[in-house]
Amino acid sequence: MESSVNAPIKEKFRIEIAKLREMTFKAKLEYIWEYYKYHIIGLAILIFVIYSLLNFWIFDPRPDDALFISWNAGFVTEEQMDDLTDFLEERLVDADANERVAIAQFFYTSDDPSVDMANIQRTVAMLAAGVIDLFVMDLQMLEDYSEVGYLQPLDNILAEIKLRNPEVFGRIEESVVYALCAIDGDNKEMRATGIRIGDSPLFLELGLFKQELFFGVSITTEKVDNIIKTLIMFFE
Repeated sequence: MESSVNAPIKEKFRIEIAKLREMTFKAKLEYIWEYYKYHIIGLAILIFVIYSLLNFWIFDPRPDDALFISWNAGFVTEEQMDDLTDFLEERLVDADANERVAIAQFFYTSDDPSVDMANIQRTVAMLAAGVIDLFVMDLQMLEDYSEVGYLQPLDNILAEIKLRNPEVFGRIEESVVYALCAIDGDNKEMRATGIRIGDSPLFLELGLFKQELFFGVSITTEKVDNIIKTLIMFFE
């Protein structure tokens, strides 16, 4: 015996089928759209969301960042930025890996405080999420970021470079910059937190104009090996 709940549903379904049988094809389309358009739209949205999630997670997932650089200073063209990205990807990313090198430009200007605030909030959020690995910045930003604890001291990274490539380390050592660094709470001391890269061999090779640019390492990065490789490449 059919339940009292299912019976009305089945009867309604039979009536709808009977109506459609008597209609022309065009009339059927108009009728279905008129009475079921919200169901159709909802189903289409659901299918799109499911497809997008499957595409993102399984079929074509977004590449992971082998290295993410926050570029905050200096003049660089889009073509030069692409050349640098391609250069680093060729040397840091395996052919079979779904990874990329990402460089995002964050420019701060006192002419528009609202833009500055938005960029600062974006930077802090990305730092908290561990997205940013490296900073390219001017000296003032290096000192500011070092003092508030956004940059990590480079002692261990420099020691590893010295072991891997003593010749390159000699060039890097001449470009190390010291700044007041947040160590523990309110305690601060002068530490190596930046490296001058504006006149590095790689930048000159890529045709970037000689500028006062400095390299700093994010306090939240976990990609230390790729950072070491990148710094060596800058000075080879």
